[in-house]
Parts: sequence; structure tokens; C-alpha cells
Amino acid sequence: MQRMNERRAFVLGLIPIATVAVAAAACGSPAGTPATQSTQAMATQSPQAMATQSTALAQEFTSEWYGFRVTLTEDWSGDDAVVDWDGAKLQGLRSPAFARFADPATGRTLVAGAARVAEGMGLAEWRAAMVRAAPPVCSESSSVEETSLGGEPALAWIATCSDGDAIKLAALHGRRGYIIFLDSQTAKDAEDRRIFESIRNSFRFTP
Repeated sequence: MQRMNERRAFVLGLIPIATVAVAAAACGSPAGTPATQSTQAMATQSPQAMATQSTALAQEFTSEWYGFRVTLTEDWSGDDAVVDWDGAKLQGLRSPAFARFADPATGRTLVAGAARVAEGMGLAEWRAAMVRAAPPVCSESSSVEETSLGGEPALAWIATCSDGDAIKLAALHGRRGYIIFLDSQTAKDAEDRRIFESIRNSFRFTP
């Protein structure tokens, strides 16, 4: 009888311990698990979160006049062209014949225009025409890089002007010749080149 009482006392003594263990597990696991997941998420998803933020801050601009769209960050603003460009001269940045996109925080301006070209005109000829169309205050580099714009072959080069530099790009699409350039005080800088390449990669011709 005494042994049975001792055994019962032993079992009863285990119950509070088991209860505390279960309670600790019940309280600790839910609180601890999300904290671990949150830390892991921060550690593993930070680059992705940054990329998502970058994407979320991007906005798409469309030029109905010249039939293209391009993606820029939220800091940029845009104005479409309102009159046709004749393709003869590269006019000022605020010309109504150009689609214009500007980032006031950095002073960068993206300008785009298009004009009808003669049948059979090649890309090198169009680029040469754009060199001749540049204002006299600009010196056009003879070094040309072969690249693409919206799936079309393109040529890119640097222009050094008295009021700043520009990365220029010439392309042909349909029966029109396109000229696009990023105007900046430091267009030869790596950051300007990175921005220009981002813009170029986002560029799409629209019907």
C-alpha cells in the first residue's frame, strides 16, 4: 500500500512538470518561430525586397507621338512631342518636336525624336545625318558602339557640348529614323552610362 502511494505521488509530481513543459512549448514555439522566420526573411530576402522596391518605384512613360515606351524611376517626369520633327536639326531640349523626360534631382534629361527617312537609308547613313544635325557647340565622337534599341540595330556614341555631354543613340524602325540621347553634365560618367543602358533595355516600340 505504501509503495502504491509512493508511486501515485511520483506520477502526480510529474504532472506539473509536464504541464509546465507543454505550456512553455505552447508559448515559446509560436513566438519564437515567427521571429526566426522574420530574421531569416530579412537575411535571405533583403536583396529581393530591394529589387521589388526598385520595381515598385519604376514608372512607364509612353510617347504616342513617336510610338515607343520606356521605363524610368518615379523621380522622372515626361512630356510627349506635340509637333513633328523634320530630322534636319537637333533642336533644344525643350523643343515641342521632341519627347522629353527629365530628372530634376540630377539634372539628367532624356530626349527622343523620330523622322521619316528615305527608302533604302542604312543605319550608318542615319547616324551620319544625326552627327550633321548636331548644333555647332557639340563635338561628336567618331567612336561608335554597335548596340540595339527595342530589338532594332542601333549605334551609340558620345557628344561633348559646351553646356554638357550626351550619350546618343541612332536607330531605324519602320520608315522612321530615331535619335535618343541622355543629356547630362557627366554623360561620360559610369552612373550615366548605367542609367542610359537601363533606359535602352526598357525601350519598346509600340504600334
